[in-house]
Amino acid sequence: MDSDAKLQILIEALSAAGASALAIDERGGVVISTMNDAALERDVAAFVAERLTRVGDGARLVMGREGVRLSLTVRPTAEEYGTLWVVVAREVRAATAHAGIEWLNVDEVEACYESSAYGVVEDAAVVAAPVRESYARGVPLMLEGELGAGQTQIAKRLYLDGPYSDQPYVSVMLDELTDRGWRHLLKSSESPLFQTGLTLCVGGWHAVGPERLRELVSAMVDTALATRCHVVLTANDMPGGGESDQAAFVTERLSCAVSVAPAIAEQGGASEKITCYLEYLADMFKTGAPKLSAAAAKMLDAYRWPRNYLQLREVSERLYILVGSGTVERAVAKEVLAQEDVIKTATFGAPTLESDLYILRPLADTERDIARLVLQHLHGNRTRAAEVLGISRTTLWRLLKGDDR
Repeated sequence: MDSDAKLQILIEALSAAGASALAIDERGGVVISTMNDAALERDVAAFVAERLTRVGDGARLVMGREGVRLSLTVRPTAEEYGTLWVVVAREVRAATAHAGIEWLNVDEVEACYESSAYGVVEDAAVVAAPVRESYARGVPLMLEGELGAGQTQIAKRLYLDGPYSDQPYVSVMLDELTDRGWRHLLKSSESPLFQTGLTLCVGGWHAVGPERLRELVSAMVDTALATRCHVVLTANDMPGGGESDQAAFVTERLSCAVSVAPAIAEQGGASEKITCYLEYLADMFKTGAPKLSAAAAKMLDAYRWPRNYLQLREVSERLYILVGSGTVERAVAKEVLAQEDVIKTATFGAPTLESDLYILRPLADTERDIARLVLQHLHGNRTRAAEVLGISRTTLWRLLKGDDR
């Protein structure tokens, strides 16, 4: 059997397994390949070559290309074959993906960070030294704080600035996992829990029941996960302040280093952050940036910001829509913040006799009640209510048509 026939058998075997392979030199030159897509071959070779100085034997990389995600395993060849690396590429198909588990490479993490409200406002600000030191200690880091205080974005910044940025960043949101996802996480050899060199960010602890919580923590302890990967855990404070029982259990069992993401109200200077985000919006849409009057800035600085950067983004976008390149006066800031309070109360507040809002109701009913509250706050101005809700006047009319009978 000649070499071409042997190569064809190898190509067919790899293809049947959903994979392909190539051997590259240190400059990314392709020596041999089973790929039939020349452009993909070049892209994979270049992607791996850029990372060769920092990847080890059996390293796993994740590459995104045209909406397709590739898992790349890189191994050096035997010395007698020269300085070559074999790359086995396998497409991560949708059928093998799991809700709540997301694999990202450094370019995708950077794009996600830079487009987030936290990334825009804080830019590439250096994470506080104690947090960076804890991240590098080989123990899990627990990032706590109020809702929207930037815990996951701080985790991304640590990854981008850290030594593992040539390896995948894996986000696991436990509250989004299905039963199938849980089995994959705890049992599959492809689970991020059983890899090496990853940065693993795990959140959603509040939604985990006692049995699964013990099983997950035991797996992390028994496999010495924190010695193989950088592990960052995130948790939101519970209503009224303080961590959840699940987060407290995990922090104790894993001997986590703990850091608190500062809330906007604690930092102060909310108006400066909003100015920064307004400038970002103006640059994006090629317009002049809105200005804040002194009275508006004072009101924004005094606001509590219970949802922190999530809320700061929403408020900034509404201000930009309302004033364009003009000036945000106190009355406009007051109106937008009042709308925030209405929506917060309607969505998260306890049901009352006046609003009769309750989360265990059909979604259409809840949407209608929110629309009613916003319209009432705006003294019946349906055009402005539609703008605030981000819907058309026709959609608003449909929501409220039962009230017009």
